[in-house]
Amino acid sequence: MKPIDFIKLILKHKTILIVVPLIFGLLAVLLTVNPKRSYYSETMLYTGIASGSSIEMDKTFNYLAANNAFDNLINVIKSRDTQEEVAIRLLSQHLSLKKPNHKFISDESYEALMEILPEDLKSYLANDQNLDENGNLDYESTVTYLTELMNSDNSNFVYSLLSFDDPHYSLEAISKVKVERISSSDLVKLSYEIDDPGICQQTLKIYIDVCTKKYKDLKENGSDTVVKYFEAQLSESEKKLKTIEQKLLKFNQDNNIINYYEQSKAVAIVKEDMDVAYKKGMAQLAGSEASAQRLEEKLAIQELIQQKNNAIVDSKKELGELNYKIGMYTAKSSNDEVSKQNLENLKKQAKALQKEIKSNVDELYTFQNSTDGVPIKKVLPDWVDKTVESEDLKAKLSVMNQQNKAIEKQFATYAPAGANLKRIEREINVAEQEYLEILHGLNLAKLKFQDAQLSSNLTAVDPPFYPLKPIPSKRKIIIIAMVFITGIIILATILFMEFFDDTLKNELKASEKLQIPSMGMLPKLFKAKPYLDLVRMQDRLMDFVMQNFHQNFKAQNNTKTPKIIIVFSTRNNEGKSVITANIAKRLKASGHSVLVLNHSNEDKSKTRVSKSPWLYKFLGYQDPRIDYDHPFLSQITTGLSASEYSVYNTNKAYKDVVNYEELSVDTSEAINQNPDYVLIELPNLIEFNYPSELIANSDLVLMVCRSNRLWTKADNNILDHIKELVGDKIQFIVNGVDIKEIETVLGELPKKRSKTRVRIKNMFRFQFFTNNHI
Repeated sequence: MKPIDFIKLILKHKTILIVVPLIFGLLAVLLTVNPKRSYYSETMLYTGIASGSSIEMDKTFNYLAANNAFDNLINVIKSRDTQEEVAIRLLSQHLSLKKPNHKFISDESYEALMEILPEDLKSYLANDQNLDENGNLDYESTVTYLTELMNSDNSNFVYSLLSFDDPHYSLEAISKVKVERISSSDLVKLSYEIDDPGICQQTLKIYIDVCTKKYKDLKENGSDTVVKYFEAQLSESEKKLKTIEQKLLKFNQDNNIINYYEQSKAVAIVKEDMDVAYKKGMAQLAGSEASAQRLEEKLAIQELIQQKNNAIVDSKKELGELNYKIGMYTAKSSNDEVSKQNLENLKKQAKALQKEIKSNVDELYTFQNSTDGVPIKKVLPDWVDKTVESEDLKAKLSVMNQQNKAIEKQFATYAPAGANLKRIEREINVAEQEYLEILHGLNLAKLKFQDAQLSSNLTAVDPPFYPLKPIPSKRKIIIIAMVFITGIIILATILFMEFFDDTLKNELKASEKLQIPSMGMLPKLFKAKPYLDLVRMQDRLMDFVMQNFHQNFKAQNNTKTPKIIIVFSTRNNEGKSVITANIAKRLKASGHSVLVLNHSNEDKSKTRVSKSPWLYKFLGYQDPRIDYDHPFLSQITTGLSASEYSVYNTNKAYKDVVNYEELSVDTSEAINQNPDYVLIELPNLIEFNYPSELIANSDLVLMVCRSNRLWTKADNNILDHIKELVGDKIQFIVNGVDIKEIETVLGELPKKRSKTRVRIKNMFRFQFFTNNHI
């Protein structure tokens, strides 16, 4: 859309764009004559969630956790339970007053409250038992009573007051308290707007107390539950640990165990030493017994030694006797041979006896000394020692054997005791670890509980103030906004309708949709304003139509007579009859003979509907009434003789007609037999069958369509069939276009315009030198 087109659209709807917003603005003025005054107060709570102190020294800041905590706090503040308690406490506060107090409630609000109180509640307020020492209604007792009354059923006064639309005590009114976090700080702002300044301030004060208490209870109850859980688990774990320790004590007492591992280690060492000593003693005993046995073998030749000693003694005696005899023979110094022989024999005997003695002495020495050269006399003490030693070793081994049996018996006791003791100690270790873990969890839970107590302390850093002035009225803004928004909506609606207008509208748009050549377009003939000469404009447009009409036959070099022109439309009431009659009149005026064949002789002007023009005129639109006095809309047969205009029947044979002469003409007059042009108007093709051969044999097919209609798929299908029949011999005329659309054909419409308007119009057209002469 060009800027000038946009301006034209605005100017076309200028009245509705001005009048309707003004009407709505006037309505806003009337509705806001007595504006309801509102008072505003606010307060800020410090939460300490993001940057507050914490017992957990290694606690790091978590952005998501902080946002979650703020969401929890805001949801607690906005919860229905909190709103109910605030409403009940506010109501209790006002019921506790004996008379209106502007600090708490205005006179009007107090009187309105007293008027709606039921009798049972008035009786409760008048009961002396519900008064305190100062004669005032006890506040907390009233809160408890109203809470119980509200929870008793859903039809009591308090429940109804909170559930419906009371301006001060309903949940709808309390829910208007706005809660928001201030940027990314630890502050939460509560604001309230209502028609009573006292109620505005007191509601926020009560809100602070209630939400602080509820948030603290919520935080502490969760942590306290965890602490109690760990304390209960710690008690059970402690009992379990003590039971197992008592079991260990009894086991040690039954098995005389002081320190099992040290005792078992000592027994093992003693047993090992005893085994070594026993094996060593056995080895010594074996050695001693072997030595004693060998010594006993040596002591067995003692008898032989005695015999050898006796033999040596006897030999010595005999040798002494022989030496005596030899000495005696030598002393006699006898030289006789007998003496010499005797002496020699004695010496031989003495020598032989010496050898024998020596041999016996050697044997005796051998017997008296061991193979190691030890004297036999020393073997006996050794044998005795070895025998005594063996017996001593046997006694020791006997004692050691008894000790080994005692140790083995103790081992038999300690072996299963070790496994049982290990199992008991393992149970104690598991129970102890469980106890320590639970104790650690308890400590963490207590830290968390203390941290929750610190973080749940909401502090009002900016208490709610008492509003002295009402909020400035937004009446002017509302009125201006109403006018502006209404104008925007109307303009958007107009632009929406213009943008999505899918009608044929004008010659250019129709050409894009129909994809066939155009013969021209004709405006809708309303009752024109004085400055518009529609007769002249319509004549000029018909001149263009006729010029295109004749140019079409010239381009075809068509000299055929008569020339058959088919005029049709896909829908009813498209203006075919009027256009056909006017084309015939123009042809007749130019000296041609014509024949008009129509399927109907109905005068549509007789069925016209009267429209009231005052609303259209008021809104600045064109007069909707059609100017049936316009020459173009004169009766169809005006200017045509009876032989030039006939009506044919659309009977069963109609669809099989090949030429115009076969049409069943319903007239008693003779028709023109040799016309130059035959104009045949067909009924609308969607409702009636059409003669295909007649259309195919025609010289020109002219389709008439209204500019304010949508071109549908059904219309397009029929047009495609006609195109297949006639090829490029088809053209169309757009009928009933808007007056301003014909500027594309005739240029600017004749109209009186100021110089300023002309300049502005040229500016939007970007035409700044159009008035300069060459």
